[in-house]
Amino acid sequence: MSGILKNEKYRKAIDKKCNYRAWFAFLKGMLYPLLKLMLPGRALGMENLPEKGGYILSFNHRSMLDAPAAFSSIPMYWHFIAKEEFYNSAFFRWLLPRLGVVGVDRENIDLSTIRRVVGLLRRGEVLGIFPEGTRNKDAGDESMLKVKHGAAMFSVRGNAPVLPVYIYRRPRFFRRTYMYIGKPIDLSSMVSGPLTSEKLGELAEMIGKGMEEAKEYLAGVMREKRYGKELRAEKKRIKARKKEFRKQEKQRKAEEKKQRAAKKRAELAARKKREGGTEK
Repeated sequence: MSGILKNEKYRKAIDKKCNYRAWFAFLKGMLYPLLKLMLPGRALGMENLPEKGGYILSFNHRSMLDAPAAFSSIPMYWHFIAKEEFYNSAFFRWLLPRLGVVGVDRENIDLSTIRRVVGLLRRGEVLGIFPEGTRNKDAGDESMLKVKHGAAMFSVRGNAPVLPVYIYRRPRFFRRTYMYIGKPIDLSSMVSGPLTSEKLGELAEMIGKGMEEAKEYLAGVMREKRYGKELRAEKKRIKARKKEFRKQEKQRKAEEKKQRAAKKRAELAARKKREGGTEK
């Protein structure tokens, strides 16, 4: 699907507001088992996902199946950036707004689109993006195109870190897709002063470097056939982290309860003292 938006009236679908979380929950319940069957996927590096706050998942892009394979591997809710040409299809005009997809003109990202994306990130939403801007049709499965400025701009203006994600091989139906989520890159902390085109270029290169590092790491894991081992070890770390978090939350609530009880006792003692003074 290429070219531009064929009819300006389709832009209404791009800007359409829907209860996308409810629709996502409904469609996931209906279709996720089928998606997992047709595009089975696993994501290593889930422990790198921030527990709260908005952030950007930055994927390499080689196939039309990259987005559904990514949802199969990372089944949480997140928005996706998609080219507006998808809205030339009646099916996608119905589906994409209901999934919270943000349609963009890749040649000219307008101010309203920037505000929408930045607003999502500042509200703590997660954004998925293909920063190369288009599919890499190179025959070599490991190559990547130069990263464009969009992801860096969204990251800085939305004060949201970027997590590089590398998809190993082109996704295919009924073949497991492997991917790795790298550590967050905090670009907003690296900017002072005006956000110039040159600065955006430097930040985009950092995203590209992070994606290259993710690629090299995952390639080594796959070459040494230790993906399953790494995944099991990560699940244990995530489980231990959640256990520690629950323990800390329990301690925090107990401390808050203790402080409330002490405050109540102090207020009661003060009231009795005042009442005693009044009686005299």
